[in-house]
Amino acid sequence: MAGETKPKSLRNNLYAVQEDSFVPLGSHVANTTISSATELVPAAGATKLLIQALTQNVRYTIDGTDPTGAIGFLITANDPPGIIYLGSDMTLKVIEETATASLQYQWGK
Repeated sequence: MAGETKPKSLRNNLYAVQEDSFVPLGSHVANTTISSATELVPAAGATKLLIQALTQNVRYTIDGTDPTGAIGFLITANDPPGIIYLGSDMTLKVIEETATASLQYQWGK
């Protein structure tokens, strides 16, 4: 539409959260036990995951492969929360890059 501006970059993932509908499912999770590869099991009916890393970077994979400190997509510590869209055959696993990472997440649709 004329006069409407969209962000040029989704680097600040808050734009993605603000422009997308998100209905929470289940409870908010604060997970600090991710020193080894940990599978995040979606809430029933979830199609999205709102996620944020605090304190330390976190790595994640979506194909069931175990992430490591050097393998997997990066969630940078203290960046704004972002959304991961879930496919029907995805297996989401996370791991901290460095000890003391805290992962905050909420399943949704």
